[in-house]
Amino acid sequence: MNCPYCKASGNFYFKVASSAYNRCTGCDLIYKEDQDSYDNVLAHYRDDYFGWYSADQMNGNRDRLFGRILDLIEKKGGTGRLLDIGAGCGRFLTAAQKRGWTVKGIEPSIQSVEVARGQYGLDIYNGAFQEYDEDGKFDVITLINVLDHSVGPWEEIGKVYSLLKPGGIIYLRFPNGLFHSFLFKTSESLNIERIIRKFLVFHEYCFTPGFIRRLLPDQGFANVEVCNASLSGESLISSFPAFSFVTRPIEVVKKLTGLISGGKVLWCPSLEVIARKK
Repeated sequence: MNCPYCKASGNFYFKVASSAYNRCTGCDLIYKEDQDSYDNVLAHYRDDYFGWYSADQMNGNRDRLFGRILDLIEKKGGTGRLLDIGAGCGRFLTAAQKRGWTVKGIEPSIQSVEVARGQYGLDIYNGAFQEYDEDGKFDVITLINVLDHSVGPWEEIGKVYSLLKPGGIIYLRFPNGLFHSFLFKTSESLNIERIIRKFLVFHEYCFTPGFIRRLLPDQGFANVEVCNASLSGESLISSFPAFSFVTRPIEVVKKLTGLISGGKVLWCPSLEVIARKK
């Protein structure tokens, strides 16, 4: 199967359970060969996601992470009008609102939206981003651990561009595809993949720094900054206390490689990206 983005050839990269992933020789996208349909993906997040992940959305374990994200965004231009895509139960938007942002969200999960509206009083659109229609423009649009779930991420990035004001900011956070695939393939060779697998993330796509640095300029964005993201393992640590013995060395390695390379070595479980609309 050729790359769904640039149509170049792809080479087999690894296989998780029954899903094979290829790596594009052109744009460096890592993509699942047996990709799910748009309707199936939307139905999963609309009907099932809350039941599986409601505790993770509402327990507050990510509040410090959300604060760090807002700190980073605000350093680029203060507060303004913010749209969060994949807003979940609304804790990120609530944190932003308390800091002076005017906020809106988009979330397909019916029950998550009920919580966001009822418990936090947020303005949340219940549906898919592709169906969202908004006349006003935003200063910032965020996609936090969302884009790699999408069937057509480049289409979503194009729509983000159209909804931003000139000079507006896009913020992305997603699993580092090179990091997760390396750990999986290494654990497989050591026959410990069943232990490691629960800590790794593979969705419709695994994004690499090279792919993101191509995708965003293709869609009209400039000043693309790709960085190692802060760890957000609080939920995993609460479920698997031994996971703290994994996160601490990773955090040390991340800081050391960042200092030595001047931020050029991206070796961390998650990446974050900031870019501006031209």
